[in-house]
Amino acid sequence: TTNELVIRVQPDEAIFLKINNKVPGLGMRLDRSDLNLLYKARYPIEIPDAYERLILDAIEGERRLFIRSDELDAAWALFTPLLKELEEKKIAPELYPYGSRGPVGAHYLAAKHGVRWGDLIDEYS
Repeated sequence: TTNELVIRVQPDEAIFLKINNKVPGLGMRLDRSDLNLLYKARYPIEIPDAYERLILDAIEGERRLFIRSDELDAAWALFTPLLKELEEKKIAPELYPYGSRGPVGAHYLAAKHGVRWGDLIDEYS
């Protein structure tokens, strides 16, 4: 199996890491190790909402989390042709159910490149 890093932003912030390790000794046996960091369990304090932090940074004049006008211009220069092509060719996004692992096409794309799109939703809910 593949190593996996899952970063869950909402509803409960968490980071999960599944990694394959060589079992100590002369053999070549692998064992899977899990690292789970559930913020609510690890830090018994109220974690500010993402927008609370963002608004506070704006009030304090913290610029590192905000995009500059030259960055915005570069982003538009990059994405405008892509958006135009999507519109001209009428390419629709592939819809998928809320809470699922994403569109079915993602599984095929991953398989095409030899990667297994793991089913972690039940394991880390």
